[in-house]
Amino acid sequence: MVAVCESSKDHATSQTRDASLRPLLWTLLLGGSVVSISNSALNPAIPVFMSVFSVDIVMGGWVLNAYVLAMSIGLMVSGYLSKHFVFKRIYILAMFGFMLGSVLGMLAESMTMVIAARAMQGISGGLIIPLSIGMLYQVYPKSKHGRVMALWGIVVMMALAFGPLLGAYLVEHFAWWTLFAVTLPLSVAVLLLSWRLPALVNDKDNAKKSQPARFDTLGFVGLLLWLLVLMAWLSSLKTDAATSAANALQTGAIALAFMCAFVLWWRYEAKQSTPLINVRLFAQRTYLHTTLISITQTIGLMIGLLLLPIIVQDVMGSSALWTGAILMAATVVSSVTTHFAGRQVDKHGARTIGLVGIVFGALSMLLLAGILYQPTLWLLFVVMSVQGVGVGLAYLPTTSVGLSSLDKSVVTEGAALNNISRRIVSTIVIALVTVYVAGRDAVSVVNQTVGALSTAAAIQDVFVVLAMVLLLTLFCAYRLPKHAAK
Repeated sequence: MVAVCESSKDHATSQTRDASLRPLLWTLLLGGSVVSISNSALNPAIPVFMSVFSVDIVMGGWVLNAYVLAMSIGLMVSGYLSKHFVFKRIYILAMFGFMLGSVLGMLAESMTMVIAARAMQGISGGLIIPLSIGMLYQVYPKSKHGRVMALWGIVVMMALAFGPLLGAYLVEHFAWWTLFAVTLPLSVAVLLLSWRLPALVNDKDNAKKSQPARFDTLGFVGLLLWLLVLMAWLSSLKTDAATSAANALQTGAIALAFMCAFVLWWRYEAKQSTPLINVRLFAQRTYLHTTLISITQTIGLMIGLLLLPIIVQDVMGSSALWTGAILMAATVVSSVTTHFAGRQVDKHGARTIGLVGIVFGALSMLLLAGILYQPTLWLLFVVMSVQGVGVGLAYLPTTSVGLSSLDKSVVTEGAALNNISRRIVSTIVIALVTVYVAGRDAVSVVNQTVGALSTAAAIQDVFVVLAMVLLLTLFCAYRLPKHAAK
């Protein structure tokens, strides 16, 4: 009887605590949605900016590059800020910065101002995402991390899914500046909700956070310069490597120099007591394995976003609307699967779910390669839905387990390291994929091969290699905890 009463009391306490955390949860979910909608709605509109401001594709590409680079900067400093300043103030400042970026974009009179607006949004978004994840992990117990991250994944994925359709509608029926204006009401709502939130740290934590701390300036400058040079190298690689074999040796030498500089930076960060990016977190095996899984899953997602429009529009000759419909269907399937997987991870651990998800993901890549012999829209719907199941099982659920394995005080740093690792690696891989596909197209012109057939063959090769890479991460999933955290 006493045990039953204590169990009922614990259940009531848990429900009361969950109710008190709902305003924070929905505020963070709405903030993440603002960032996701802005990102996915603007990227497909790059040709519109090129036309409006009369710039070439190199300048137009900086709408995306500036955002990714600036977001990396935000990710870099998020761990330091979360440790030494009050969460509520940082979050409000980051959302205010994102809103200012939207206003600057609306008022832009040149491509330079548009790029500056995207950079401001990128820095702010790079703060908002890891701060949100870190706070959720701090206020919720480990037993609920899976379902909380599942809810986070559903909301963010749905925002990413509807973003391109929303952006296309706004560009077609209204002016380009509405792409920035559309997020303003949501940004204002998040600011108001954040302002009304109670203090999320106690006085002791406030005292600690108010103390001055050393900022890893050398690490920050080193990584920033490395990212700038990396972006410049990738841009030249896309243009030159596919058209001029004479540049291959020079490009390889630069790539080797990048790797040496990265290794030196990594060793420097690993020795710092207060590093900019806490690379020592990779010493935690569960976190390392889940990060490797999330990197490969992100590569699969990004390559799908890159190559699916080519398959639908160039290879099949169908409307771009079908691309949006297929991507939306895959995202909905992934969201539903993520919700299911989050609950299962909380009960049974991530090993089995991770293994099954990776197999589904690899299978979808092989199926995509196979159906390119005779592609049809309904087959693409089916195969991309299979990929959605794989992502829903293997991505966020396993990532949540990796972050749960860290101490609560470094979860924000862990989220930042995970995000920046995924973005840098996927950017490099996507650049190499575009070089390969463009190179095959160039060869087809020389050999007088039908362009669509050559493109399809190149894409098949990419999907097969990606399937093999995904299968390699089965080892990582097998090393995950077999049982749920208590």
